[in-house]
Amino acid sequence: MTVPPADAGGAHEQRALLFTPGARLGWIFRDRRELAAPYSESPPDEATLRERVAARVQEAEANYQRMRKWVGVPSLAVLVLLLLLAGCEKQINGQASTGGTLLTALVLGIPGIIITSVYWQKREQAKQLKPGEDYEQAQQVWEQGADAHEQTELARLHDAVEWGSAEPPTQRVDVFGGSLWGWQALLTTHGASILAAQPLLAVDLTGELACAELIELAEANGVPTAVYTLPADIGRCGLLTSLSAGQLADALAEAIHAGQTDGSRTDRAVDIRVLEQLAGALGDDVSPVRLAAAAQAALGHAVPAGLLTPQEQTHIGGELFPAGYRKEIGPNLVRLDAFLTDLARYTSADGAPDGQPATAPGYLTCLALEPGPRGARIEMLAALIVQWLTVQVTGSHASAPAVIIAGADEIARAHTERLASACERRGVPLTLMFRHLRDDGLGLLGGGTAVFMRLGHHAEAEQAASFIGRQHKFALSQLTAKLGGNETHTRTETEEYGVSHTSARVARKGWQETLGRHSMNFGRPHSRTHSRNWSTALSWAHGTNWSNAKATQRVYEYTVEPTVLQSLPDHAMLLVNRGTPGPDLHSVECDPAIITLPRVSTKPLAPVPQPDQIANPAKPASGAWTGWAGQQETLDRQPLPTQPAQPDPSAIPGQRATSGQRPTSGQQAGPGQPAYLPTPELPPPSRDQWSRPDPS
Repeated sequence: MTVPPADAGGAHEQRALLFTPGARLGWIFRDRRELAAPYSESPPDEATLRERVAARVQEAEANYQRMRKWVGVPSLAVLVLLLLLAGCEKQINGQASTGGTLLTALVLGIPGIIITSVYWQKREQAKQLKPGEDYEQAQQVWEQGADAHEQTELARLHDAVEWGSAEPPTQRVDVFGGSLWGWQALLTTHGASILAAQPLLAVDLTGELACAELIELAEANGVPTAVYTLPADIGRCGLLTSLSAGQLADALAEAIHAGQTDGSRTDRAVDIRVLEQLAGALGDDVSPVRLAAAAQAALGHAVPAGLLTPQEQTHIGGELFPAGYRKEIGPNLVRLDAFLTDLARYTSADGAPDGQPATAPGYLTCLALEPGPRGARIEMLAALIVQWLTVQVTGSHASAPAVIIAGADEIARAHTERLASACERRGVPLTLMFRHLRDDGLGLLGGGTAVFMRLGHHAEAEQAASFIGRQHKFALSQLTAKLGGNETHTRTETEEYGVSHTSARVARKGWQETLGRHSMNFGRPHSRTHSRNWSTALSWAHGTNWSNAKATQRVYEYTVEPTVLQSLPDHAMLLVNRGTPGPDLHSVECDPAIITLPRVSTKPLAPVPQPDQIANPAKPASGAWTGWAGQQETLDRQPLPTQPAQPDPSAIPGQRATSGQRPTSGQQAGPGQPAYLPTPELPPPSRDQWSRPDPS
């Protein structure tokens, strides 16, 4: 199979549709075949067909027997009788005419015989019916009808949307897990949709430049972009110069003690106090380089020339800290000197590297940590970026840019919660991307819309599955098969035999006298009896019994098993919305190339009307949606103009339209304006719009 080459120009224009408003995380797929109305006819049943065939045979047999009894046999009898009468009449009188008798016999007998033979033929045909052949024919007819119905439904749903935009229900999104490729795709899709509505500040703490694809896409479509690699560009990005002396002291102290809990409050308070005193001694000219020089002067070290004036160096080294106080804050000064010296290495006295002035951020600003091993310097720098973001969002009176932080595992939980609270109060969209679901990331789970990408560790997958929730379902819990037997047979055999012998004897002894009529005698009787009998009995039984049983019970199991979360593809994610009772779960694809597929919408999926609703459409209300494949999808997929239209400057936070300014040729204005794709001639927004009140 050969594949024609893709149209690079057309694909580029389609990928530009990623810059469409709606902070999407990706797309939700809906198979249009599932939207087809089901085929109303039920498939044929072989058992039913067999019953029908048997019923037809019985009916044909009953009809034939009834016709034979009441029509066939009488008609044949009448025919034979009339033929015999005609023959007898002919024998008696050879000259007699028998035509009328024969005609009567034919009229009365032949029709009944013919009708009976027809019913006999129907019975024979019914006996020859084969249920298998009838089932195959009925199945073929049903399949043809089902195929025709499916083709009709697919034709009706030809333009139905299959990929709908997945937009989070809250402004804060927490992403857990994923690979580098998945993060690049998510940042591209999500970041481009945010840029269509407002500026974006992306902080890449991964050290792998996960924002590279988003930056490339933005530059290809004319979005003013500023990329700073930290710590090399820490002075050029203006991260430190935009903070006041007090804000810089607080930010540095929080960054130095990020992640520490034991005794950190006391140390932070002392560090902040020392930094404030050093900054006060430097006057209005406070920078990391001069702060590092002041810490060295307080420790009594030599200071490079030109960083501090002689008066400042003398004051800091002597009068600023009394001897006893200097001894107590010695460890704090050593700690501040270590961090500030390393931070000042990349900036000059005025806050810019090599004397270059700091540059303004672009409509897309990316702060990315340079690749390399993680150490104390990188950890402090990551915490310092978050502190700077919190200060900027908290003190902003204008609309601040949306914030995306990739690699938020590097940030302490307390700092992340403060930034999230500030963004929530100011209505700033915040996206936090965690590589792992553990430690501080696990404690933040549930603060916003949770998105789970591939979680390789089994414990993290179990935590995510527990958060998604469980549900009741019935499962086979027990399957029992019993087979037993017993044997019982009873037989009784009795034999009796008896012998009885009885003998009696009386012995008399005595005398008898007659004189005086006196007599006397005496005797002793004697008897003996003997008997004997016996019997024999034998019994047994035989029987068989068996039973089969199965039992189901309601179980409470994971909605998504942990193994599923461990095997998600790179571009797949699970979007969880806990705002509704029970888990509201959506499977989302974040691959930016999906925008180039057919039947893709930049809006969420809408319900598709059924055929009866299309046949009898109701009168739509004013401004209501009028068709499932109508104009809205066509407008969503309109190609961008050859020359990108310049947006109204008033739509960009911090920018004001000049009086008399009108759209030039090829520009659009008003609600129908396309997604924001600025041209290089458009001046990038200044840093003032993020931290200072809008003059308007």
